[in-house]
Amino acid sequence: MKLLQIVLIIFTQLILLFHMSRAKWKNGTKPTTRAELMVQLLRKYEKGNAPRKGPTDVKLGIYINSFYSISEQTMDYSINIYLRQSWNDPRLQFEPFNGKDKHMIKMEDGTWDLIWTPDVFFRNEKKAEFHYVTIPNRLLRLTDNGDIWYASKITATLSCPMDLHKYPLDEQRCPMMFESFGNTMDTMIYKWLPEPVVHEKNLNLPQYVLQKHVLIDCSQNYTTGAYPCLQIDFILKRDIGYYMIQLYIPSVLIVILSWVAFWISIDAIPARVTIGLLTVLTMTTQSTGARSQLPRVSYIKAIDVWMSTCLLFVFASLLEFAVVNVFSRKEVKTRTAATLKRKRKEDEMALEQINIVTHNGRDFKEVREKITKTKYIRDPDGRHKARRIDKIARKAFPGVFVAFNLIYWVTYSFSE
Repeated sequence: MKLLQIVLIIFTQLILLFHMSRAKWKNGTKPTTRAELMVQLLRKYEKGNAPRKGPTDVKLGIYINSFYSISEQTMDYSINIYLRQSWNDPRLQFEPFNGKDKHMIKMEDGTWDLIWTPDVFFRNEKKAEFHYVTIPNRLLRLTDNGDIWYASKITATLSCPMDLHKYPLDEQRCPMMFESFGNTMDTMIYKWLPEPVVHEKNLNLPQYVLQKHVLIDCSQNYTTGAYPCLQIDFILKRDIGYYMIQLYIPSVLIVILSWVAFWISIDAIPARVTIGLLTVLTMTTQSTGARSQLPRVSYIKAIDVWMSTCLLFVFASLLEFAVVNVFSRKEVKTRTAATLKRKRKEDEMALEQINIVTHNGRDFKEVREKITKTKYIRDPDGRHKARRIDKIARKAFPGVFVAFNLIYWVTYSFSE
């Protein structure tokens, strides 16, 4: 019975306090401007305390203005966003007053330094900054029920660990990680806004296509406690058009140019050697330039396979001419030696009956040996074999190169 009386007394006092506060507002103490309202709300406000005893739900979202400077060399990317945060602070509830700001007011610049705000930071940040031209690019709105909407414009450079095995036919996954710096999950919990990621309709990325984004909860336990964390993974597909023009098509043309030597006569040694050396040097230069923009990773990339194979093809075409030339010369010398041996026997049979002395006293045997050493007979069979090797190369080199292209593009374009 006593407990019931105590409850009734407390309830009656609460009703009286409510009516007294209503009367106080009506007696002229009710604020009529935003400045007066903020003075009244912040009079006993303690910024260092969280909005409530339990964890505060903080909702996050971003609006992407631009997405640029994606670097394989430094493995990072730069992005310009509006960071949107929303939470409820019951200490900032107020009674609506007449006017256009009846239920929501825009808080003055600098108010964010006077109230509790989430201590969010980019966990994978390399560099970030707020914008202040021509005014601080921040917006803070307060509703009568204590809901706060906080937006700020930020440009950030964030790390993006890249897997370059399939470069430049690769797909990258670049994260953006929001984490609380000092508030554990006992104080604050991160959640996504209804539309967590919004971007410009005509958002263009250099060398990439933004395919989709993936939302992840990255909350993590440290020695000091469990800290809330949310992560957005941007799935970026590299646009192959630039690399087709700058790398693939030129290298294919260089390889085809090296095959021109197969249609040039084997006697045109300067022309064939020039083509071979020119294509090898050009391919080497292009390969070096393609790799100069990439980090020095320990694994083999798709571009390494392509450039190395193209270099191997142009080098093989140069070796083909060397083999053909040497093979042809060896065949001619062998057949010439056999011919000279047969001719020598015929001469010896004729000279057994004649002994001629030259004008300086040397006999014909000495003259005969000198003549047989310098005599050269060209055999058309060697040249025929050399031409046949060239004919085989005209079909073998393009055929193998086409097969390599099929394997290369199927492997790197469709494999996961």
